[in-house]
Amino acid sequence: MSGDFNPIHVDPVAARRTYAGDTVVHGMHLLIWLLDSIKAQFPDISHLCALKVRFREPVYVGQRVDVSVVERSLDLIRADIVAGSGRVLELTAHFGRPRTVAAAVGFTAKQVPRGVAPRDLPLEAAANESGQISFALTCAALSTAFPHAASLLGAERVAALACSSFLVGMVVPGLHSIYGSLDLSLADADGAAQLNFVVTSVDPRLRRVLLRIEGGGLSGTIMAFGRAPPVAQCSIDLASSFVDPGEFGGSVALIVGGSRGLGEVTANLIAAGGGRVIVTYATGAIDARNVAARIKAWGGQSAVSAYNVRRNAEQQCRELPETPTHIYYFATPNIARRFAGFCSRERLEEFHKFYVHGFLELLDASQALGWGGIRVFYPSTTFVRQRPPGMIEYAMAKAAGELLCAEINRLRPGMRVITRRLPRIPTDQTVSLILRKSENAVAVMLPIVRMMQQNI
Repeated sequence: MSGDFNPIHVDPVAARRTYAGDTVVHGMHLLIWLLDSIKAQFPDISHLCALKVRFREPVYVGQRVDVSVVERSLDLIRADIVAGSGRVLELTAHFGRPRTVAAAVGFTAKQVPRGVAPRDLPLEAAANESGQISFALTCAALSTAFPHAASLLGAERVAALACSSFLVGMVVPGLHSIYGSLDLSLADADGAAQLNFVVTSVDPRLRRVLLRIEGGGLSGTIMAFGRAPPVAQCSIDLASSFVDPGEFGGSVALIVGGSRGLGEVTANLIAAGGGRVIVTYATGAIDARNVAARIKAWGGQSAVSAYNVRRNAEQQCRELPETPTHIYYFATPNIARRFAGFCSRERLEEFHKFYVHGFLELLDASQALGWGGIRVFYPSTTFVRQRPPGMIEYAMAKAAGELLCAEINRLRPGMRVITRRLPRIPTDQTVSLILRKSENAVAVMLPIVRMMQQNI
């Protein structure tokens, strides 16, 4: 309906490499649905003259949300969209008649073409952007989809709101964007079925872009952010400068979760040191094949295999191209996915499935298949001790995994598990809008890989 095909909304594999970690609902979809719900609940409400909206957190596809009307007076209505116990969207709508708004200077008549691929626009280039965007759907089509919102705002304004999603997600900032907030006055509808926009300021430090919009009966400002692109890990060319050519020769490393992040770094280091690597993936098949292809193009040895913690471990291990001598266990669900509340039982169970049950099932399978003398690396986290807000489930599951590793070393003499509490390292799972101190992935992983090669 908006024409906003940004991968964060429609491509689960691409979305996992964003700050959200999974596909999220369009912010404008949430807002229009909220307005539709308010009008359905309070049919006497009419004559809005202004909207202020703040998007606080992403809403994931399939996640339950509820409307909470927190204030209603003669002048305004305030409402939130709530997921769990946390607010994800805040709305303040003022009552009154739409007014004629004088056209702002700076708009150009340049028509922005519509397409299904978002622009990969450098943030510094956004300052010169302006133009016109036509609506993706007719106002009548949107009125059918959201009849109460169309009754409250007018169908043309609903279409203009939807069009603003295309503006942010596909044009400015485009591919790596986040819709932050809007502050709009309702103006006289002009019937032009298009939205005019101009970028008024860009703050590279905050990665913030302010836009002025006008058209479709709306006039005001949008605040958007440029999110960080997917993290590029150490290439095998660079990795080869840190290791000796035959340092890891003779080893066959099973990299569970090797398609990106620390798994990718580890695969590159081992391959650069003469070891053979089996890069596994659960959903990122293309990413895993790209890692293996780059290793082979460099001259290393690499294979790719599917491995999903939620499936039978022994059967998947039987399908591996060769028997590993080492296992590096980087399997993980989406760490970044936000859940409100003190502790989510659902989230805790998901983490336990990956970090405790799934890990144990893999080791049981290796023992059943006779992988004698296997060396295993289990990555824990400094969050076990620090416990930052919103990470209690993750820390609890990793702490349980540490205890499991200690018991395996005590009771299974033919198997050795090395575990380390890793600091924050730049990966897709740790990326955020705010720059945080993090450690170099090679500096962290190379000593561990070398330790794994030793006879302990």
